[in-house]
Amino acid sequence: MTQIVVRAAEDIDKNIIIEMLQSLQDYERALHPGRRPGADVAEFRYKRITDAAESFDGAVLVAIEKSEIVGLTAGWMVIDEDQLQDMEHREHGYISVLFVSPEHRGKNIAQTLLVSIEKHLVSVGASRLSIDTLAKNGPAITASRAVGFEPFEVKFEKFIKNYSP
Repeated sequence: MTQIVVRAAEDIDKNIIIEMLQSLQDYERALHPGRRPGADVAEFRYKRITDAAESFDGAVLVAIEKSEIVGLTAGWMVIDEDQLQDMEHREHGYISVLFVSPEHRGKNIAQTLLVSIEKHLVSVGASRLSIDTLAKNGPAITASRAVGFEPFEVKFEKFIKNYSP
């Protein structure tokens, strides 16, 4: 098994990261009908994660195998707006993106990325981390749980047939 190296994303990685974000969005769109096509949002999401990482003590990290980018994660510090939570709980590291190229899945790359972004966020003061994923995204749930994440809240939804606003 080849070694996986995680490093900070660089400007030269932009196009590959945008492709990964598009692929992630399309994967999630297949899991949930409310997701927009990846081509419609990938550039926006790239700007959003890079701006947030820069502004809020975050990082965008890529996983490299044999000089090829095979995975991506991004996270930064946030303060939840949920006034029902103690401030110590509201302020935390948020992981926005976790993606591994399909042909490289099953090699623990997602866990390696999660551990790497955790180290960064802890280094800037996080004592708690959160990550969101679709309930049907089994691989992301498995990877998150493998490194110690547990469910915090569960959101339910129901589609109403024949509803038109």
